[in-house]
Amino acid sequence: MKNMRGGQAQILSSAQLNQLIAELPGGSHRTLATVMRFTGARVSEARQLTWGCITRNAILYPKAITKGKLASRTINMHPDLLVVLERWRSDWNTINGRKPQSDDWIFPGRSVSAPITRQAFGLALKGASAHCRFEKVSSHTFRRSALTAAKSAGVPLADIRAISGHKNLASLSIYLHTSEEEKKAVVMSFA
Repeated sequence: MKNMRGGQAQILSSAQLNQLIAELPGGSHRTLATVMRFTGARVSEARQLTWGCITRNAILYPKAITKGKLASRTINMHPDLLVVLERWRSDWNTINGRKPQSDDWIFPGRSVSAPITRQAFGLALKGASAHCRFEKVSSHTFRRSALTAAKSAGVPLADIRAISGHKNLASLSIYLHTSEEEKKAVVMSFA
């Protein structure tokens, strides 16, 4: 976990994210981490998703659960995420003895009547990151890693902003990391 509240969460590679997620407790913790990884969502948003927010093609983050509660966001479904969610839906059914209803939490806490808490997920993440020997890892690691990976892949910042829900490019840029290779490429492109 981050030591200083003012510090930025570590950005991890795809392989490191795989390693971290594998160290989380199975079931809801791993699935929640995977949702954040492939949607760039905040833990406070992702943990409040219900099964009615999920389709085979997209995930809807309703206005009521987004930061600032300003607008809903719909994020296309990543194929790897769909596989994980379908597996979790089956496991959820087995654990709870029934098929999930549209208003059921995808990530229930100690009971199905409330979602998992940020603190419960954070505690599990702290243990997983310590086991992996990763420093400065927090739930925001998934968001920063996703957004930075998109930028590094050449996705226009305006398109990333549309997915991340940032109000402007300036607030988005705080999340993004520029590698030394990217800095060199900028310099080499100068006229």
